[in-house]
Amino acid sequence: MPRMQAPTVSALVAAAVMAVTPASADPVADFYKGKTLSIVMGTGPGGSFDPYGRTIAHHLSRHIPGNPNIIVEHMPGAGGVIAANHIYGSAAQDGTKMLLSHAIVLAEKLTPTGVRFQSAKFQWLGAYDAISQMMALWHTAPAKTLDDLKKRDDIVIGSFARNHLTYHWASLLKDAIGGKYKIITGLRSGNDNNLAMERSEIHGWTPSWENLSNSRPQWITEKKVNLLVQFTLKRKPYLKDVPTLIEVTAPDKRDVAEFVISGTPVSRAIALGPEVPADRVAALRKAFEALMKDKEFLADCEKRKLAIEPTGHQELHAMIGKIVSASPELVGRVKKAIGQE
Repeated sequence: MPRMQAPTVSALVAAAVMAVTPASADPVADFYKGKTLSIVMGTGPGGSFDPYGRTIAHHLSRHIPGNPNIIVEHMPGAGGVIAANHIYGSAAQDGTKMLLSHAIVLAEKLTPTGVRFQSAKFQWLGAYDAISQMMALWHTAPAKTLDDLKKRDDIVIGSFARNHLTYHWASLLKDAIGGKYKIITGLRSGNDNNLAMERSEIHGWTPSWENLSNSRPQWITEKKVNLLVQFTLKRKPYLKDVPTLIEVTAPDKRDVAEFVISGTPVSRAIALGPEVPADRVAALRKAFEALMKDKEFLADCEKRKLAIEPTGHQELHAMIGKIVSASPELVGRVKKAIGQE
């Protein structure tokens, strides 16, 4: 009869570990259980990004292993660049900090001063919408139509910062129509712009549809604002009577407009820092994808009048790659059009 070999010490230890470790152990769930995860936004409270961030924070946890608590942090400044720099560099790279991005890819390419990140190295979860911004003028403004806006030199348009889309859109339209209006900076949120417009400190700005439809819906129904142009590739169903920037731009300048518009999904996206562990990135991507199909989340968005038009992380990375690899010649013309020479 063959002799039975006595088990080694290492085998006994392994067996003991297996006996006390659940077969379904999930290191991602173990990490996130009891943790607080932050969604960091590059604007202050009250703008169009705020309701998105809070709605996502309310619903995302149930799709993440371990069901962490999720909060929203506001880190305004430099058109979202300060928040992006934080997530890319100084924030913990453990998956507890997420960036709700702005036009940071365009900032990296067009206004790189102060940028300390590479957009392509962020680990993107996906985009929840393609931002729909417009040129809106207050009903008492001297200009009522696009033709008025083109001719008058006494119109003041507000914006956040020179490297923010609110400035880019206003400058692009000015270049497209040969306008003479003035663009000012320094307004830190959508709410600041709306209040300034209501007080006649500015005549208009370039809000998103969600900003107006959520924070000032009566302005739309009571025609307190004139919507002149939408900065989208095609007309949105809810703005079917408002022309797109492409429609009012001369053919020889349309590639410039399309370049800037191509960055709109990245302006409504969520990203993790470049060093977050792969298993947590994969889990959060899966959670984000599930959220975009979550009936309770979508119903909440509909109730809050938040448009959802998702883009997956792979497609988003491809868009970003196309933007950051644009030719110097095109980038030069874009910079000129948005006043960033």
